[in-house]
Amino acid sequence: MVSNNQTFSFNDILYPKSIIDDLSVVQQRFINKLPLIIPILGLIGFIGNLFTFLQPTLRKNSFCIYTLLASFIDIISLGINHLPNYLKTAVDNVESTSLNSLTCKLRFFALLFLPQLSLNLLITSLIDRYACTLSPTSRMARLFQLKMVPLIVFITIIISCVMSLYSPLLTDFTLGFGCISINSTMNSVIYILIHGIITPLVMLIFVFLTYRRFSRSRQRVNAVIMRNQNRFRNQFIAMVFTQVFVSSFFVLQWIAMYWYYMTTVYNNRSAEEWTIIYFTMDLTSNLYYLINVRSFYLSTLTSRIFRETMIVGLMKFLPGNFHRE
Repeated sequence: MVSNNQTFSFNDILYPKSIIDDLSVVQQRFINKLPLIIPILGLIGFIGNLFTFLQPTLRKNSFCIYTLLASFIDIISLGINHLPNYLKTAVDNVESTSLNSLTCKLRFFALLFLPQLSLNLLITSLIDRYACTLSPTSRMARLFQLKMVPLIVFITIIISCVMSLYSPLLTDFTLGFGCISINSTMNSVIYILIHGIITPLVMLIFVFLTYRRFSRSRQRVNAVIMRNQNRFRNQFIAMVFTQVFVSSFFVLQWIAMYWYYMTTVYNNRSAEEWTIIYFTMDLTSNLYYLINVRSFYLSTLTSRIFRETMIVGLMKFLPGNFHRE
């Protein structure tokens, strides 16, 4: 292995191999491809979720409906917010001639609203599993019945809009500069508070509450029949717990880097130090969009019911099944 500060000779001229060169190669060969790779993985996952959750055994389950809606929002978010980064040159040419104050505000609103709506639907599915651990006569359990799904989804959309409304209010289009923040400090503080602290905290709190209720119910229930009746619930609890932990990790890794950048942006640094910071910012912001990809793949890994339902659905497309039908 060659050290980064080792010198190389080329035509009798010595020059240092800088870390800037190494990061530039990684940026061009790997990081710049992520805005294309991640949406492709997201599209595959969305098709998998759509196929599986629409099977007769799952399509009338409220948790599956929330998860499928979140997957639908995920693919929209990837298409609007992330994929254009791969086509950055073409997009910039369009923006320079057509962008105005309204489209600027809508663009920044979509940049925050769609990922937040996806996370809020994940929280809703988590609360749905928590409600399943309560008594059927409790108010929350009645609220999260199948017939209440449209109302819960509407409330989730309204809450997501309110949580993202600050973005268009604090951004505007300025000739010569494009879309910029009117008050960058306030915008950063609100962004970190809402999307980086409150959202993961709420998810983890409901994970704790659901796990505690679930553990207590397992201690009280010993009958084999009841364990079989709760099979769907248990599988989905493991699924949503995994999705919450993975989502929280990708949120926090990006927020931590964003927070560090905003608090040290005016510090004096060398060119190499700035290169490392910008590289890390770009990497963590791309990894953040894995939140919009995780649903199908984590469901396949953690839920036997999900896998079995998907396999049964695929078996229906085999030639022998067509003849039997």
